Amino acid sequence: MASNPTKQGDVKSAVGYKRPPVERQFGKPNGNPRNNGSWKKDDTPRYKLEQMMKLSEAELMAIATNKELPYFERKVATAINQGDWKVLESMINQVYGQPKQHLEVEPVQPKPLIDLTEGKK
Repeated sequence: MASNPTKQGDVKSAVGYKRPPVERQFGKPNGNPRNNGSWKKDDTPRYKLEQMMKLSEAELMAIATNKELPYFERKVATAINQGDWKVLESMINQVYGQPKQHLEVEPVQPKPLIDLTEGKK
């Protein structure tokens, strides 16, 4: 069978032509697992931050010193242990978004620089 099938060739059975090998297709033992396409909740920064807020000081120190864990998790654990609230606040704002801020704007009537009505009589 040709590597690039022509119109006469059977494209559906051509493994390797815009298709992964049969053993790596969806549903096969070595294939990609099927999922609904959404994020895994356990991998989100929000979930990790919420879980770290529940840990004890000893558990946070173990996370902070473990070089095998991702940098984000170690940094959060270190900031919580040290009480570095500025860093924690910025991380929380990055994860949850900034709180809504209300701003009042009063309309201002512009005043001309020169009074054009003066001098006319």
